[in-house]
Amino acid sequence: MKASDLNFADDVEHFAPGEFPGDALNHTDANLILALDELRDMLGAPILPSPVLAGWYRTSGSKGSRHYAVGRLSDAGDVFPDCNIVHALLTAMRQRAWGGIGVYLDTTGPNGQPWPMFHLDLRPGEQVLWMRLPGNRYVYPQSSAAAREEFTRRLAEVA
Repeated sequence: MKASDLNFADDVEHFAPGEFPGDALNHTDANLILALDELRDMLGAPILPSPVLAGWYRTSGSKGSRHYAVGRLSDAGDVFPDCNIVHALLTAMRQRAWGGIGVYLDTTGPNGQPWPMFHLDLRPGEQVLWMRLPGNRYVYPQSSAAAREEFTRRLAEVA
């Protein structure tokens, strides 16, 4: 079901359709919005949807991207938690819905200032965690002790 088919007044407590850019809800899986709504409730703090349309769906690029929405709905979204990033990450990791959690430290928030962003997706299987740093460099904390140390150090720097 498309997110645009949700009855936001009844089904979604913490978001309104106008918070999502353009026609994003027409190309996004409703389960993603429902999981974000649950995360917002668990977090006890606002979550701001990315104002960038490609943060919700794409019709070009990698077909393996969870944002890709040709012949299927996107099941990924980019959001800006408005709270301590460590608290937000630990809360997201507790939620079973997320198959992919990316922490992006090279992003600008809706306020125009540097702001850590989450990529969250509903991929099946074991949860994957990563961090993107300036220079389009990715760190996967599960890959080595050095990567885990860098991940936690960088996270602490922005917390």
